[in-house]
Amino acid sequence: MMNLNQVDVNRIIIHRVHKKREEDDHGFAEYSEELFDFGVLELETLKDRIATAFGKSKRFFKLEIARSEDDSFFGNATRMKNCSVNDFILYSKNIADLLSQSHDRRTIPSGLLLVMDGLYNNAHFVLIIKAELQEAFTIKEVDNHKLIELVNDLFLSPAKDFYKIGYLIEDSNDAIQPNDLYSCYMYDDNFSSGKRDLAEYFYSNFLGFTTNKNDKLITKNFHDDMFSFIESNVQSHEDKKGLKNAVNALYRENTTGVINPQEFADQHLSDELLRLFGTEIGSNYPSSFNKDLSLVDRRLRRGQIRLVRELRIEGPAEAIENNVSVVNGRNVDFESLKLSIENGSIEQIITVRTGAE
Repeated sequence: MMNLNQVDVNRIIIHRVHKKREEDDHGFAEYSEELFDFGVLELETLKDRIATAFGKSKRFFKLEIARSEDDSFFGNATRMKNCSVNDFILYSKNIADLLSQSHDRRTIPSGLLLVMDGLYNNAHFVLIIKAELQEAFTIKEVDNHKLIELVNDLFLSPAKDFYKIGYLIEDSNDAIQPNDLYSCYMYDDNFSSGKRDLAEYFYSNFLGFTTNKNDKLITKNFHDDMFSFIESNVQSHEDKKGLKNAVNALYRENTTGVINPQEFADQHLSDELLRLFGTEIGSNYPSSFNKDLSLVDRRLRRGQIRLVRELRIEGPAEAIENNVSVVNGRNVDFESLKLSIENGSIEQIITVRTGAE
């Protein structure tokens, strides 16, 4: 959680970035020529909302800088330190252009782009926020009072959430240049655990960051990929159940804090499955990663068995594992089933029609 007492905002400017029109290759930016002046209370509200966003661990991610050229977001942002107001405005316009260029699909909405720099615990930072707009809006055609109302509604109203935040701060790290001297982060309000990645147009095309080493995403995606792999390539229900339980056990019980995908595959997969794993899964996870359960903790507590099409049984993982079994109707040992019912080891039977005549 960000300590608001250590945040010293220096300058803020707000530009407008339009969505792509059908005849264009990408969107375009509409610039402000002057710094934006939040009142004292409004600025504190803005800082508080940023801190709240940073505290949402399932939507806030530490990334790595992939592009550091002079004309990149990183290049413009780092030049803002100790620069003049005129240069700050120029660099912020360059950043707005980068965002507009990332709007290469008409489905990416227009928005207001807030660019801020300052000090956090005496380290220089640049923070940008994109608040999305669906309605048409032109800064030049709206008087200052109306603009302030719109900014307050988008950035300060408790009924609104930030959509996307990018954050770059001076920070010494044991990493390869330029990540050895800076840390970068992204908050994506539209991200959910059902998605594989953050909004690529924003973190990659615009900010020049990469998610390749984010442990939260890697942990979640390997879990998802293994379950899909097992579902697609393992025929026996009991074998599927056993392998999925092994994946969950790896996540729940591993005490080293490090997951080695290849080691898990070697220990649990047959030779045939191991070959498939190498091409379908292993190539995407060539090395070990640090376990971060932020995005999969609920899945580990809740179990799920797919029956037919959209039908599923869901409940506490331990109860599912210990009490539920699925038998294919074409391969039922009716004598054994009858004995299990009579001795009380089966409490209830559920039949599911497949729709076949």
